[in-house]
This record gives sequence, C-alpha cells and structure tokens, in this order.
Amino acid sequence: MNPLNWRPEHQVALLLGVVIGIVIGLAGGFMYDGIHVALAPTEGDASFHNRTATGIMLWLGTGSALRWGVFGAFVGGAIIYTRQLLHA
Repeated sequence: MNPLNWRPEHQVALLLGVVIGIVIGLAGGFMYDGIHVALAPTEGDASFHNRTATGIMLWLGTGSALRWGVFGAFVGGAIIYTRQLLHA
C-alpha cells in the first residue's frame, strides 16, 4: 500500500487531504490556545485589528502553531490513506 504506487489522482487527493488537514489543524489550534495570545492587551494605543494581526503572527511564530499544523497534516493524510486502504 505504497502511496508512491497509487494512481496520480489518488496521490493528488492525498496531498490535498494533507493541506486541508494543515489548515484545519491551524484553525483548531488557534481556537484552542492561540486566541489568548492574539487578544492579549498590548502597550500603547493599538487598534483591535492591529493587536489581533500581531497576535496571530506571534502565535504562528511559536512552536505551538507548528505542532497543530503537523497534527492536522497527519490526520488529513491518515483519512485519505485509510480510505484508500479500505477501498483496495
């Protein structure tokens, strides 16, 4: 069950599943622990939008965002791999 031996459309589906998994993992991780960073009070007279954008960039720069993205990639890839395994 080597993914390199799959037909090209199945390999693209696996890649798409991994990318969608990364996006969902990052979104879930941000909702779980990144929102506290993004909405933390800042010094000075910064607008809500500037604080939020800076907070999101700060969270993406931490190791936490990477862990959530990798977790999402594994989940997305595992879903497609399991589907192929059960279909064959």
